[in-house]
Amino acid sequence: MIHGSMRNAGLLLVLTAIATVVAVVGRVSADADHETLAASLAAIAESRGLYGLGGAGRFASGVTLIGAGWFLFRIPRDGGRGHAAVIPLLFAVSGGFTAYSGGSAVALAAVETQGVDPAGLEVLASRQESAMWLRWFTGAAGFALAGLALIVIARRQRSAGGALGRIAPASALLGVAIQFVWLDAATVVHIVTGTLFVVWLTIGGGMLLKGRAWIPG
Repeated sequence: MIHGSMRNAGLLLVLTAIATVVAVVGRVSADADHETLAASLAAIAESRGLYGLGGAGRFASGVTLIGAGWFLFRIPRDGGRGHAAVIPLLFAVSGGFTAYSGGSAVALAAVETQGVDPAGLEVLASRQESAMWLRWFTGAAGFALAGLALIVIARRQRSAGGALGRIAPASALLGVAIQFVWLDAATVVHIVTGTLFVVWLTIGGGMLLKGRAWIPG
């Protein structure tokens, strides 16, 4: 019989993957990342709905990841308790940062810029500078912490050996690659790691839904 917490954790990880896809589609479609803050605000205003959708998706993915971390912690033995509790904690903190970033994006989408001239847009951008920086920082920190969780998982999987030991290198490589989120120049790497992370969440959630744990106790 599948433990209830395992089933809930698996479902929430799958929901995290779905919400992440929504976040990425909304953010990329809005095309609001520009060299200057003023230009970014203008682009956000032009694609307010898409940018807000991306922020809402990111917020939702953060909340579901927090929930997944909680239920991972509650799984007896193979799950998260004892010395492996750091893994659910990393997921939960990652979700917290991600949710904040998503909420900030929704707030930025609500900033009124209609009728504002270029000079006024520059003034508005200076007022929103801290909010935009926090949106970026918390989003990057959330993703980096999720990658760190994968590194810790990989270490425990390698120690367990067997089938888990064979998938440990993939978890570790993805976790390390995710840390490139701090480098703006690594755009292609961000796209690849983001896609692979969604795949990892889907597979990991599916395994838990089937009663197969991947965090050795």
